[in-house]
Amino acid sequence: MASGDEEALYGEELGVGALVADWLVEHVQYRGPVSTLYRARHARTGAPAALKVLLPQPSDVALRRFRREAATLQRLSHPNIVVVLGYGTLPDGRPFIAMEWLEGRDLAAELEVRGPLSPAEALEVLEQVGGALRAAHAAGVVHRDLKAQNVVRLSHEGEAPRVKLVDFGVAKGLTPDAPGASTLTLTGVSLGTPLSMAPEQIRGEPPDARTDLYAMGVLLFHLVTGQPPFRGATRHEVEDLHLNAPPPRPSEHAPVPAALDSVVLRSMGKRREDRYPDVDALLEALRRAVTGGATSERSVLAMALYAEARLHGALEASSLERLDALLEHVGGTARAAGLDVRLEGSGCLLAVAPLPHDAEAQRATRARILHAALELVEHVESGEAMRPVDLAITVHVAPLPAEEGGGADGLLHLPGWVAEPPGTGLVATAAALEGLETAIDAAPVSGARLGCWRVRRAR
Repeated sequence: MASGDEEALYGEELGVGALVADWLVEHVQYRGPVSTLYRARHARTGAPAALKVLLPQPSDVALRRFRREAATLQRLSHPNIVVVLGYGTLPDGRPFIAMEWLEGRDLAAELEVRGPLSPAEALEVLEQVGGALRAAHAAGVVHRDLKAQNVVRLSHEGEAPRVKLVDFGVAKGLTPDAPGASTLTLTGVSLGTPLSMAPEQIRGEPPDARTDLYAMGVLLFHLVTGQPPFRGATRHEVEDLHLNAPPPRPSEHAPVPAALDSVVLRSMGKRREDRYPDVDALLEALRRAVTGGATSERSVLAMALYAEARLHGALEASSLERLDALLEHVGGTARAAGLDVRLEGSGCLLAVAPLPHDAEAQRATRARILHAALELVEHVESGEAMRPVDLAITVHVAPLPAEEGGGADGLLHLPGWVAEPPGTGLVATAAALEGLETAIDAAPVSGARLGCWRVRRAR
């Protein structure tokens, strides 16, 4: 091939017929600010693929974001997350990602063409988006840029509508070893799209799973009304609304149940702790809002953490301050672990988290909460919490009561499962430890109800 032909095929923009690893370029699909998306086909099988190639001479940030997207997508496997077929570099050093070709259009384009979705249609979409986010969060990844443009609705006739979540370019690791855990920007610099950014993103604070829940609330509003909740002439105006303005109610813009307002308003809470603790809790609330309270026959299991702090010795003002400080620390740790604090008293705290239906995801959630409880106990035992304060924690799993009052056997009926006498340290019921016995060092508590175990440490 003459050098001129090669330049035409492999120049700044790849030409028709350019061979990139196992894929032949067919045409340019989209030109972006830092990368170009091509439609390609496999040289041997002819299967279509989406080929994303970084533009020449990218900035360090663009290069690292691109590589991070490839690493993240290769790690995640879920029916509602776009599949990576391959990854590599061109001869000139530009990286590329080959992904499955999605025949369809993104939800923003869908809304432009057909208008808002019904609440039932929005629920169907968000069930799938929520499943994708649940898998990402379980793998320690927060998407950070969930929006209508990053959800593709597939157009396969004769099948139920299916969507796929794309563009993990600004995804962030929740743990140091997760994809995207390394920072790409200086502290205080926000990443994401202003129309769906959570307040903590705008302030440049570290994201967590609840950052994506805020974006789910934004997406829900967008799907049922046809427009995003906050719009402005400039990026600064939109960011200021996310930071300071109360979220609008979708029922003021579309014929939707008033219960849907509550889901959007809680999802878009300005403070993370005001939002749902996880994807499953949000989806359960959305199902109730859309179906008028009717839910699936499966009961929703939840994990509860009851903490009781006690003083010993002479009662002094400084002692009370230490007790309050310890309970505040317990509440913060519980919220960070995905629990929703339901009760706070003078010396005690109750927090609850709905558990995923998926067995593996449920096990991971219970393990995360148990480890958080152990950290709290170790915080006291190591002397980090100033004496004279003792801490006793009990964790339990049971069906989430439909009503706040619960039943005699419900999570909110504390005498039914809280260890008595509480002593100190961490006690877990058999239901809380199920499937985790080999990962936890625990000894049975003689005479305790529900088969309680005193947990000493994680193995």
